[in-house]
Amino acid sequence: MATTTITAATTNRQPQTDDDHILPSSVPLRASRPGPAYALSGADPSLSPKLASWLNQPGLTPTHKRIAHAFYTTLSSHSQDIHSSKHKFMSKLERLRLSRLDNPSSATHPIEELLSTSYVDDYVVGTGESLTNFQCTKMLEAENEVIIVTGFLNPTSASVKNLSRTIEILATRQVLKNVRRGTDNTLKVHICFSSSGFLQKVLHTKNPKGRIWKPREWKKLGLGDPNYLKGKIDLTVKSIFVRPVGLLHGKYMIVDRKILVVPSSNLSWEEWLEGATAYLRYPDDSPDCVVRKFVQYWESIWRHGEEPGPERFDPIMERFPAVMLNEGGGSIVMERPRGLAVEKTGLAGGARWEGFVPTVFLPHPERGSFPPVWPLGEVEFIWKIVKSIMGVAFENAGRDQEYLGNPQNAFWMAAIEGAEKSIYVHTPNVTAKPLIDALMRAVKRGVVVEIVTSMGMMKWEQLVTAGTTTDKCLVKMVTELQNWKGTLDEEEAITTGGLWIYRYNSMKRPPLLPFIKQPEDNFKLTWYDKSHVKCLIVDEEVVALGSGNFDQASWATSQEVNVGLFWDSVRARRVRQALVDALAGRLEVFRGSGWVKGGLGDDEYDYGVDGVPRIKRNHHGS
Repeated sequence: MATTTITAATTNRQPQTDDDHILPSSVPLRASRPGPAYALSGADPSLSPKLASWLNQPGLTPTHKRIAHAFYTTLSSHSQDIHSSKHKFMSKLERLRLSRLDNPSSATHPIEELLSTSYVDDYVVGTGESLTNFQCTKMLEAENEVIIVTGFLNPTSASVKNLSRTIEILATRQVLKNVRRGTDNTLKVHICFSSSGFLQKVLHTKNPKGRIWKPREWKKLGLGDPNYLKGKIDLTVKSIFVRPVGLLHGKYMIVDRKILVVPSSNLSWEEWLEGATAYLRYPDDSPDCVVRKFVQYWESIWRHGEEPGPERFDPIMERFPAVMLNEGGGSIVMERPRGLAVEKTGLAGGARWEGFVPTVFLPHPERGSFPPVWPLGEVEFIWKIVKSIMGVAFENAGRDQEYLGNPQNAFWMAAIEGAEKSIYVHTPNVTAKPLIDALMRAVKRGVVVEIVTSMGMMKWEQLVTAGTTTDKCLVKMVTELQNWKGTLDEEEAITTGGLWIYRYNSMKRPPLLPFIKQPEDNFKLTWYDKSHVKCLIVDEEVVALGSGNFDQASWATSQEVNVGLFWDSVRARRVRQALVDALAGRLEVFRGSGWVKGGLGDDEYDYGVDGVPRIKRNHHGS
């Protein structure tokens, strides 16, 4: 089969009010553990009616409210310094205008504009190509508009070829629809990307509104013949890139402003492990659903200064049946299967996977291009000289402590600092120092932290944007753990958590599966060259999925998009299980990681077999 698919949580929906609450801009980093769960209540008079309504909806557990409280506190407390260098010369009216969600160039958003209750339809695991095929099936449901946003677009990739063929199919179907309906309509398709190659980035315009690609240039991008699409598809191709390294890393697809897919993959050639979440917007949904928020976000970036589109499109009653792409049929289906099936049954009480879930929209609205730092980031005295010489450039670059006023970073930090039992991080890169420090604080207070990353991935990008690499940062984490362990007595050590780091090795031979007849055939199961998934699961109930990595670029300038989901533990575990199964036993334990103090039973834990998270052990070390 083409992909591994599971569907997500179900909770009851709660109507939301229209009250707005505007927060000013950011202040220096104040990372601390959030208050106890009882500190947040829907009856708290300090909360706006909209926030109180969201917190009172059924289905929110004490863990959900604890993390929500930490997020609210972090985002608001880091949005109160009006004397920051970015805002101190602005008028009050201008600061308020910049804090609105419809202007994502700001580093701040009111929390009330981020909260929602959204319908989660699917969670899909597979290669980037298979996830593009998944998005193509959603595109075939389009009647009015398709919006595709990606960080990288590789013109020669199978993903772009499949996308181009899908657009041609939509063009053919548009002709048939017009004949049947007696209309002369065209389908609007927007393709938005940041990078398609080295020369494209070097020669890219400095205009912050980006570049519109002319129809005669579409062939360079691997897209369809404009003559064939003319009169059927109204295609707009646009790129935005801030030189030298200012990549817009967000990835999402919106169909008719009612279907949203948020993948971790780009439209590129990499056969990497990826994940994607699909959301639906129903006619009676609140305008605060996450699909609408993504539409607003897209319009403010990719159509800045233009008239916004409709709130929603009028439904068309007569339509063609949806076309599903199955393995072995159709011209846009991948040539060979990927992924593993995930069991969808066995939920408590016969609950369905799909349903309404309390969500929070987590954009990273910063867009810029900090100066490259490689190769001097690890040499402190040379680094100081370089910063003094390039003082103006580095003065304009953001500092780590300035970025907690944006939703993505505030949520990540709040979730990590608010964790009480476990943290599962699945990311290709780990170089953001604030997140590394927060994870180490979690380990020291007894939380079990598991990090899944990939071996030797994107080293040049890490050196340019962070002055270090994931491997170096992981070594520092393990060293800090070992040094801290030496300060604990036996009683303290045996009751604390641990730091488990796993690196994906595509060449590692997993255990021989029953249906493999010859040992050499086992290598045919190596479907993923690298692991590119972005996932954070805290206490098995709070999940963040999207495009953001735990690296310096995602922390500072890459303009990511993510969604925080307040799931129940059953569904959060299924997401983790899907990722564990897809890794197929090809994980290696990073040397030096493990329990804070070794004890009985450590050898019994075999990650990747059953996917059960490690938990804090009792006094007997079991």
